[in-house]
Amino acid sequence: MKNKVLLFIAIGLGLISALLTYNYLSGIEAKQHVEMVDVVVANTKISANTEIRASMLAWKKIPKESLHPDAVQQLQDLQGRITAADIVAGEQVLWSRLLPKGAVPGLAYNIPKDKRAVTVAVNEVIGVAGFIKPGDRVDVLATFANEPPITTTVLQNVMVLAISQDMTSDIEPAAVISTSVTFALSPNQAEQLVLAESLGAIRLSLRPPEAVGIASKQGTSAYDLQPLAYSAHGTELESRREVSSKTQSEAVSAVKPQKSQQSTGDISSGKTSNDIKIEIFRGTEREVILVDK
Repeated sequence: MKNKVLLFIAIGLGLISALLTYNYLSGIEAKQHVEMVDVVVANTKISANTEIRASMLAWKKIPKESLHPDAVQQLQDLQGRITAADIVAGEQVLWSRLLPKGAVPGLAYNIPKDKRAVTVAVNEVIGVAGFIKPGDRVDVLATFANEPPITTTVLQNVMVLAISQDMTSDIEPAAVISTSVTFALSPNQAEQLVLAESLGAIRLSLRPPEAVGIASKQGTSAYDLQPLAYSAHGTELESRREVSSKTQSEAVSAVKPQKSQQSTGDISSGKTSNDIKIEIFRGTEREVILVDK
């Protein structure tokens, strides 16, 4: 009986081993028969708004299951076409990354569908010393000449579409001072930026790539920045008010009527300043009577 049990166990293990071996060999055979297809890829980085040349492209065999449904599979279809977005080296060239045939490259093709392009004038200070590049994200600060003056962040994390008339994001060896910056903004953001530029002075703040959050916008006034200076200013104004009040009081005292002095006639008549003078008017006639106290 014991020998029969061992026999059945051995037969079972043999069947399992045979099944595993069959599956392994079937997998190898399936891999050897994977259908491969040719696809056009970029052999170097191709920037947006670039006319494609044959030297920028290469053929590559990939498994059919890895072929992107929008991939280009004929080189002649790419002659003279212009890229709408960057294509990295080794990436399949997709029809969605190309401008329509015959289209002229321009800023309009780089604007996201729900955005608008708005341009503002900048200088070296406003434009972060020329270090802002297309594709960067910035905050827009505005200073308004209120009482007191206040600076607040009006826009956050907005994308830079172009610097002057440059729409490429290639890294340059040195910063270039530009005269304008074009942003991709929602219609509401566009209104806010135009109004802020009209009513105040704007400045750009370059964000690091990983900073995607939105901070609270409380604004900073001159009172927040220099409380001691404003306190001293208030004391100075109070001192000026006191000096002004004193001067006015002295001026009022100077014009107050003084006690009338005795005329020469009164002195010569021997009347003293203790006499009471009574004036009597009868029509146009005037009579003065002096009465001793």
